[in-house]
Amino acid sequence: MNPRWVVMRSAGAARVVWAGLLLFRGDRVWRAVAGSGPSSREVWVVRLLGLRHAVQGLAQLVWPSRWIRFWAVVDATHAATMLPLVFGHGPSRRPALVSVAAAAAGTAAAVSRGSST
Repeated sequence: MNPRWVVMRSAGAARVVWAGLLLFRGDRVWRAVAGSGPSSREVWVVRLLGLRHAVQGLAQLVWPSRWIRFWAVVDATHAATMLPLVFGHGPSRRPALVSVAAAAAGTAAAVSRGSST
C-alpha cells in the first residue's frame, strides 16, 4: 500500500466506525453527549449523518487516492454549517460541537494527505 494512502484509509476506517455508532446507536451517542435524549427529528438527522459518514468512509477505504479535495470540502462545509449550533444555546450545542470536531478531523486528514486529486 502506498504510504501516502494510509492517512485516508485510516480516516475512512474511523469514519465507518463512527457511522456505525450513529446509525445503530445514535440515540445513545446523543444522550452521552447532550445529557438528554434526542427528539425524533434529531434521531433522523443523526441517522442521515451516519449514512453520509458510511458512504464517505467506505469510499475512502476503497479509493483512498480519489476525491480527496471533494471530501475535504464536504467535511469543511459540514463543520461550517454546524457552527451556528455550536455558538447557540440550545440542546444541540454539544452534539454539534462533536460533529464539528469529527468533520474538522476529516478535513485535516484530507489536507494532510496533500493530493492534487
